[in-house]
Amino acid sequence: MTTPLLPNDELVAKAWLEAAVPLTAGKVATTLPDPPWTDDEFVQIMQVGGNPDPELMIAEPVVSVNCFAMKANSIKPPWGQANHLAQLIWQATLQRRWAPHPAVELVLPSGYGRAIVRTAQAVSLPKRVPSDPSQYAVYNLDIQFSWIPASVVIA
Repeated sequence: MTTPLLPNDELVAKAWLEAAVPLTAGKVATTLPDPPWTDDEFVQIMQVGGNPDPELMIAEPVVSVNCFAMKANSIKPPWGQANHLAQLIWQATLQRRWAPHPAVELVLPSGYGRAIVRTAQAVSLPKRVPSDPSQYAVYNLDIQFSWIPASVVIA
């Protein structure tokens, strides 16, 4: 019997995004893949900060979320499509923050233990990121998660 690997911030963020915003399912990773993407949209994530609790095993990372959109055979970036995806993610953090809810237990990839997300709170509004020559439209927002490995019990 092998011990499952401990979850990490980016796996937790990916699983939460795909559960909270169904339109992102299968379209979230730390690396931007080559197009075409499903529905010409993709979400790239990266842990960029945060602080652990000094006394409890609670991770509180800040994760940068880049929402990409592209339109095949077009030189005009689809800004509205990228903004829509970013707004859906931002709204999902509001629903989790303001609606009474239990913590969310996430199933991570095979070999990893489960994680419990206590909160997911946007710490910035979606903002437009100037396009590069690739003609992608990009919006960015940052989300702070509070999560623990499911094997940890906090009294």
